[in-house]
Amino acid sequence: MGAVKVDPGSSATTRHVPKELTRIRLHHGEAVWVMSRLGFQGTASHSTFYEYVKSLRKFGIPFGRIGLGRRGLANYSYCHLMELALVLTARVYYFVPDSVLAEIIRHRRLLYRHYRRAYLDRQSGIGAPIRFSAPHHSPIIARGAFLDLQIDFSGGVMTRFGPPTLLSPDQALASFVEHDIASRSLLPINLSLLAERLVAAVAQAPAIRKGPKPANKEHDAPSRSRLEAVS
Repeated sequence: MGAVKVDPGSSATTRHVPKELTRIRLHHGEAVWVMSRLGFQGTASHSTFYEYVKSLRKFGIPFGRIGLGRRGLANYSYCHLMELALVLTARVYYFVPDSVLAEIIRHRRLLYRHYRRAYLDRQSGIGAPIRFSAPHHSPIIARGAFLDLQIDFSGGVMTRFGPPTLLSPDQALASFVEHDIASRSLLPINLSLLAERLVAAVAQAPAIRKGPKPANKEHDAPSRSRLEAVS
């Protein structure tokens, strides 16, 4: 199965993201704006994408459990946004199977640790850069922590999920070239790159309190800094 991937051409720059992890609190409209900035909206209309992301809350994404999603005004933290981005990355033909949502929720505590480590280890630790080359090709540098959800499907039924595992760049490369990937539904994701681009997009997010579109031009103005250093 193919997966909807983050648009590499979207305009969330990562040149000036904070070195340390930041405290983030966004409203729903602002969170949707960030996901769109990352390229997840695709060709869908803004209102359609807004309602789709909102509907995920009924399934416990990124709050609560299936059937017990948070109602009312929601504040999205860094981990909430990363969970939402992960779910949108895992979409197959524009939806995510309920079985996958349930497993992401079940492994939430472990995934939260992976989200934090992926941001902190963007250039060091498990995400330390590696360089490799081949004849007649320019050298390629890979960096960041990769997330392998270890999802397998057979006959449209999920046969395996997890445990979610962080991989170094060389481990991720090995998984691409050494393993039997014919039955793999989702290959390892560069979680550090996703985290980096998400934080950069958050810093650019305008103030949007509610609704699929700002009510007036004042809502388009950049809000106060969305990023506060976590002490």
